[in-house]
Amino acid sequence: MKKVLIILSLATGLWAQGFEGVALGLGDNYATLSRGVHALNYNPANVALPRGNIFEFNLIGLNIGLFNNSFSLDTYNRFFVTDEEENRWSKSDRNEFLDLIPDAGLKLNSQITANAFGFAFNNFALAVQPVVVGQINTFKDKTLLDMGFFGDHVTKNYERNFDDVLQGSSFGAVKVSLAYAYPFLQIQKYLPDFPYLAVGIGVNYYISMAVAQIENSAAWVKRTQFDDYEVDEISVDMQAKTALSEGTSPVGKGRSFNFGLATQFKEKWQFSLSFIDLGGSVHYSEKTERHKINMYGKAIVYHPFDEDPETEDSSVDTTETIEPFDVDVPSKMRLGAAYQFKKNLVFTAEYVQGLDHSFGNSTTPRIGAGVFYMPLWWLPLRGGFSLGGNNGFIIALGSGIDLKYMTIDFSYAMKNALWPTHSEGLFTGISLMIKL
Repeated sequence: MKKVLIILSLATGLWAQGFEGVALGLGDNYATLSRGVHALNYNPANVALPRGNIFEFNLIGLNIGLFNNSFSLDTYNRFFVTDEEENRWSKSDRNEFLDLIPDAGLKLNSQITANAFGFAFNNFALAVQPVVVGQINTFKDKTLLDMGFFGDHVTKNYERNFDDVLQGSSFGAVKVSLAYAYPFLQIQKYLPDFPYLAVGIGVNYYISMAVAQIENSAAWVKRTQFDDYEVDEISVDMQAKTALSEGTSPVGKGRSFNFGLATQFKEKWQFSLSFIDLGGSVHYSEKTERHKINMYGKAIVYHPFDEDPETEDSSVDTTETIEPFDVDVPSKMRLGAAYQFKKNLVFTAEYVQGLDHSFGNSTTPRIGAGVFYMPLWWLPLRGGFSLGGNNGFIIALGSGIDLKYMTIDFSYAMKNALWPTHSEGLFTGISLMIKL
């Protein structure tokens, strides 16, 4: 079970889209405006669109964040930071804390896509990216927390079973992406207002070093009261399958496909449609194991608490080798549009639809908008927001330095807040690119 916890811990802290600082600054509304090597994760058709250079080499690209769907730094300070020797919560404090967790439970989702190597030349783009994606979801039934906070209102004798007390999955891999795009200029003969229709295809090859999936989890709670004592019992069962490399050899390999379309309308409008990681799966054939654990605890509590309670604990952890298995890669559709209001001012909007539930991917639609402004020829300013999907409300800002042969971009975003200490997630991105 130690392997399961190690791999799932990757899913609790990191999130990113793409591998540079531009997309985050636009609130991740980047499918229409992405170009060159940046288009690999957004729309492969954009590789064929003009970008002001023939060759570009991405040196640094990393977006890192920490987020959940319930708590912020302000929440932590209010409930857990105190000058008193004992931090005792009032009844209203306990109710307020429980209300912070939504009915869907506490969710910790993550995705990080960093840049190890990436370049674009003419209509081709190639990148090597370390990828970590994952999801943990717990407290979908808040009764356990409610019992911990308000145990006195539970009936004298109590017994209940809880299913799916913990759900989670995570995997780490190196993703090698290749894309080619071609602009069909002939479309202008039939549709004069459309100068081109770019079509792009891409393939992603995954070399995975670790995966963990919780298959089922359950808890059992029982309290039995007698005249002068009570017996409290709890049992937790969990089963998970894993594959974890113990060296440099991969434990799984797989592939997925990207497809995209891009066009322009009357010079001012741009449109984009893309499907990312279609039909993707990773086949795990090495170090495949199933882990089962049962933890049992028992306490005899005497009344009126004039004696110390008697406790009993036990734990059984077993591991068995299993047959090879496949896991799906999260896939999504992006539909976007951009309008060039002025030469140095562009507005963009995007609709994103997750196509499965793999590794925390959400089928809840996400919509958003962003703005790109160049007040000086070397100074890009970006801002954007998004609603829905896994992240709820995200607001972002970004800037950088755009020189002839080099660009540096950085960005910052917050979740469900307009001030950092009230944000349920803090995100930052940075990238450095050489252009020729």
